[in-house]
Amino acid sequence: MPPHATRKPRGILKPLLAGVGAASLAVGSGCLIPQDEALLEGVPQFKNRPPRIVEEQVEPSERILRAFGVGTCTQDFGVVVEDPDVDDRITVEWYVDYNPSDPVGSYRQIVLANTGQPRRDDRGTLHMDLRSANNPLATPGIHLVEALVTDRSLTNRQPDPPEEVFLADGGLVKNPGFVTSYSWVVNTVAGDCQ
Repeated sequence: MPPHATRKPRGILKPLLAGVGAASLAVGSGCLIPQDEALLEGVPQFKNRPPRIVEEQVEPSERILRAFGVGTCTQDFGVVVEDPDVDDRITVEWYVDYNPSDPVGSYRQIVLANTGQPRRDDRGTLHMDLRSANNPLATPGIHLVEALVTDRSLTNRQPDPPEEVFLADGGLVKNPGFVTSYSWVVNTVAGDCQ
């Protein structure tokens, strides 16, 4: 286009600005978006969250006990547990030398008291005394001590099937259970406790 030529206005700018202004006014006043009047009957239920073992506070802090039975005949194993779902029933199941090909139930089971706080005040503690009858750690050799922490019942060390939660809109949510574990390797030696 030559420099001295002028462009004819097409007349689009004015209607375009008027349309944008009207749309902004309608959106700003809430007239463009219809409002739903259905109210929630209650707060939707949260999905279950897993419990956690506070690793900095496990007892004993060493994962390998190299000479259990020399110098001491007793040992306490303990875990501190946190669960953001404060109303969950938290259970610590203790297993000693668990064999998956010959599964047996837990050696001990402890239900932690509910305090209404994420961290439970109770420790899930297992007291082992090599002088007590039928102690599974009394046999010299390598043993495995495990703490399984769960917010559901366990079947073969696995959480039971998820619970089903029916929603107000007719939907269905499956709320799973969780299990977490901590373990120690214990070498029992024939020492002072026989």
